[in-house]
Amino acid sequence: MPEMYKIYYEPLLQNDTINENVVNSKKYELSKTEINDLLSDYENMGYDEESAKDDLIDLVSYLNGLNSPLTLYRIVCSDSKEELNLSKVGSHYSLNKNNLLNNHYRRGSIAGDCRGKKVFLITVSVEKSMIDVMETLSNNILYPHEEEITLKNYGIGAVVLDTKES
Repeated sequence: MPEMYKIYYEPLLQNDTINENVVNSKKYELSKTEINDLLSDYENMGYDEESAKDDLIDLVSYLNGLNSPLTLYRIVCSDSKEELNLSKVGSHYSLNKNNLLNNHYRRGSIAGDCRGKKVFLITVSVEKSMIDVMETLSNNILYPHEEEITLKNYGIGAVVLDTKES
């Protein structure tokens, strides 16, 4: 897979960064091992190798194209707003509030996972450097309908913009 390694070891576009290392503006690079891990996820989903490579290139390009800061949305269950841990808001988010609400809440897919009597929509602002790139890529391969953005460290450092009961 030297063509994949070349694409990601030598960044996709000269001026397009993921800002993974903000201190020295180093561009994010996928190693051979990371590429193989992600291609394995595609294989588990039934992709052929060529389609998997094309889709992986599209996913990384999508992440590279995101603006910083990002506004993200998450659904959380709790008995009350006061019980929400807003300093450690969680890792799994969506960029698309309507898709999140329609696919995970209104269709009842979170009912079995809810630990609390109320459902809250949390809106946060995060810098792009807070994205766990490998988890985001893997989750988008394995669960493409969720369009998930996964944050590092359970979202510690995210700025909570709103918590609204849904």
